Amino acid sequence: MNDAPNAPVLHTIRLRGAWTTVPDGDRVRHTRRFGWPTALDLHERIWLVCPDLPGAAAVALNGIAVGLTAAGALAADVSARLLPRNELEITTHAGAHPGDVRLEVRPADSAGG
Repeated sequence: MNDAPNAPVLHTIRLRGAWTTVPDGDRVRHTRRFGWPTALDLHERIWLVCPDLPGAAAVALNGIAVGLTAAGALAADVSARLLPRNELEITTHAGAHPGDVRLEVRPADSAGG
């Protein structure tokens, strides 16, 4: 689930704006909806990359856990989990924002993919 440091990135889709934030006790759920990335070739994979998570965070895509992190970065191949319409949920401690969140299109044969 870790990001391969030198994995080639063919295209980056930044998930900015349109985040919904819902307090849940001492945690906050950040959700963002997005569609299927268009024009993908069969040899391409979609990676979810969160390089700057602020402390402990839980990440789920379409209600299925992608990963947990104590702090720092998370990267995972989510190609098999994508639907025509998707919902990403990142749960952090109260007052924190997930930071830069993006989808990366990578070749299927890249390291870690």
